[in-house]
Amino acid sequence: MQFTLHFPSNIIFEEDGIKKLGEKAIEYGNKCLIVTGKKSAQKSGALDKVTESLKKANIQFVVFDKASGEPDCEIVDEVRELADKEKVKFIIGLGGGSPMDVAKAAAGLWGQNLKTVKYVNKEPFQYRGIPFVAVPTTSGTGSEVTLNSVLYNPQTGNKKSLANPKFQASLSIIDPSLTYTMSSKLTAAVGMDALTHAVESYTSLTANEVTRALAIKAIDLIIGNLMNAVKDGSSKEARKNMALGSMIAGMAFAQTGVGGAHAISHPLGAIFNIPHGVACALLLPEIINFNSKNCKDKYDEIRMAVGIKGEFSTFIREMIKEMPLPKTLLEVGYKKGSEERIVASTFDSRSIKNNPRKVEEKDVIKILESCL
Repeated sequence: MQFTLHFPSNIIFEEDGIKKLGEKAIEYGNKCLIVTGKKSAQKSGALDKVTESLKKANIQFVVFDKASGEPDCEIVDEVRELADKEKVKFIIGLGGGSPMDVAKAAAGLWGQNLKTVKYVNKEPFQYRGIPFVAVPTTSGTGSEVTLNSVLYNPQTGNKKSLANPKFQASLSIIDPSLTYTMSSKLTAAVGMDALTHAVESYTSLTANEVTRALAIKAIDLIIGNLMNAVKDGSSKEARKNMALGSMIAGMAFAQTGVGGAHAISHPLGAIFNIPHGVACALLLPEIINFNSKNCKDKYDEIRMAVGIKGEFSTFIREMIKEMPLPKTLLEVGYKKGSEERIVASTFDSRSIKNNPRKVEEKDVIKILESCL
């Protein structure tokens, strides 16, 4: 057995840990760029907490607040230009997956001359980036500990992953208190994204003993706390465990990649703007059924480890029924007749290569039809 692992260098997991941001980040320099969304971080007070900590450490900052929805290459270019213009020393991603993916890509591509879309299309480059600091306000994407940034590529009309081990955060502050204001719908969607990360990491063709240990712990935490977090967003215990579960799931799939659910979910998001977590929630039970022909033993290991009786896919479906999530793709804008376009983009994803059972075009169509 042999494997290589890449983990972030500095992780702080702590209630009100955001207060330590300035004192920890000052080692990267005295000026930074904060990348965040248009509303949520301001409305929740998370942005104020970040800037207050930076001010105490005498760190100057510039705020870019247009990173929301599906992050694309053009937004990354805007951030790169602003970072260069302002001569910042590091970049903070504050929010959910979109701000963090934009910040991560901009920090990782700092000093490069070409447009971001060139690197998404695999233009080779020598890393010359500046530190990326991750401050998640949701519990789902795992972007605070992963080495990739998922971006919309306008040249292909699909979402692509830009990855490099050095893209991982120099500092990640996971403060569960920043997730308290998430709505029940958002909590459910991002929670299912985290669960899909963990499950697909566990069954990935590149999984190893370390990643499976991380993935099974993440699955246990998420299954044991997601419903409580959805029903009672004020539950500190549920919020803490979901933040922890999401982070650990991210650590697992950062090493192994994901699988079929993610490969299919990306074009669904790119073409129909279906939220990523929602797409994962609908696809996961179908992918489990499909993969069970090859790795039922792995799903049985998960079931036994977390105390699930009956079929794993059935359990996931029952979870979804109890949460404020759409029950079909048609409910969230999917148009029948789009299967060929989805299929083409699915096989453009690296994630499909990690799926434990080989996926063919007819399989993707059947899986999509099962979700309608």
